[in-house]
Amino acid sequence: MRLIHRFSLAAAVLLCSSGWAVAQADRVLSGSVTYRDRMALAPDAILLIEVADPGGALLAEARIPTEGRQVPIPFAVTLPDGGEGTLRAGLAVGGQVIWLGDPVPVTAGAQEMDELVLPRFEPMGFATAVRCGDSTIQLGFADGAAVMDTGTARLMLQPAPAASGARYEMVDDPATWLWTRGDSALVSIGGAELPECRIALPLDPTPYDAGGNEPFWSLLIDAGQMRLSRLGMEDLVLPVTEAALTGEGDIRVTAAEGALGANVLRRAALCRDTMSGLPHPETVEISMGDDTLSGCGGDPWALLTGRTWVVEDIGGAGVIDGARAAFGFEAAGRVYGAGSCNRFHGAVELTGEGLRFGPLASTMMACPDAIMDQERRMFDAMAEVYAFDIDDSGALILFGPSGPVITARAATDGSQP
Repeated sequence: MRLIHRFSLAAAVLLCSSGWAVAQADRVLSGSVTYRDRMALAPDAILLIEVADPGGALLAEARIPTEGRQVPIPFAVTLPDGGEGTLRAGLAVGGQVIWLGDPVPVTAGAQEMDELVLPRFEPMGFATAVRCGDSTIQLGFADGAAVMDTGTARLMLQPAPAASGARYEMVDDPATWLWTRGDSALVSIGGAELPECRIALPLDPTPYDAGGNEPFWSLLIDAGQMRLSRLGMEDLVLPVTEAALTGEGDIRVTAAEGALGANVLRRAALCRDTMSGLPHPETVEISMGDDTLSGCGGDPWALLTGRTWVVEDIGGAGVIDGARAAFGFEAAGRVYGAGSCNRFHGAVELTGEGLRFGPLASTMMACPDAIMDQERRMFDAMAEVYAFDIDDSGALILFGPSGPVITARAATDGSQP
């Protein structure tokens, strides 16, 4: 990999968390939303609008209290002029999204959208999400407990006394807690309190994939339907009849039609493909009568995105105190961060065979020799990467041909790279 210095400090470039963006004029995009349910909208309902760029990074958002108005509800959101992306809209009542629309393309220069009709949201286990700085946390409830999915762990929290709102704490670690108040929340993980959280639209409800080996099988859950493919057998296609969190924080999906039925249990336990070694965020079991299939599920990108990875070790040599090296990933295949002295961004590819970084571009600042040497070692190490894993402590390990080359840990303060 060759490091390309494309920009100088004098260049008219804005560095942002998702890479590089050239300063440009803004435009106002307007429209309205409605739903077909024959019911009145509660006075405390909030209309949430989110616009993401083609890489999935949040471009703009709007939070519009309805204040007793009924549908159709108008909206206006300010976003960079000339950019393309997708818009999602949802209506939340009592801190929970009730109606959620599919992503709608936003064309370059568009200023007005057709009216959006929002279907009722049917959560696959998690009823809502909150955004705390750059971190998005999924929330669900089961048997009176709150289930908090941070992206790296699924935590069970029990009700605790609160002067207002609803508070939940982790029994074994009271320093991990959730306190919801209307459409806002406070979150602490192990004593590290995140920036104030606001209700957000649920994470993109893309199709859920899982698979296993010996025997080979693959699973797809999409649009209320489950499709199970097994080597040498006809596909089993069943409608999903229920999806809910269990008291242990797992997600159970039931699909049935007539005498045929299957239960899919999704556990938040790291799973490595038995052939490629690629890690996945969930361990999956499918039970059909006396038959059970085991394998891995979820998108491996979910283990990497949505957090800032702070480098702890480069090639076994550690890092300099005060010379922060950190990076983040976008699901569209981009990496961005700080190499110790300079900002950088570039491409990254994740396949069933591993993880590889493409050419990186950086700024051209000069720093003390020791810091520049650390940055060079980091970029050289990234050029060698071909695989990744998450260890038992939650650290990200990037592997080169001879073994680990970079060790990083997710920041707990919501900071950017």
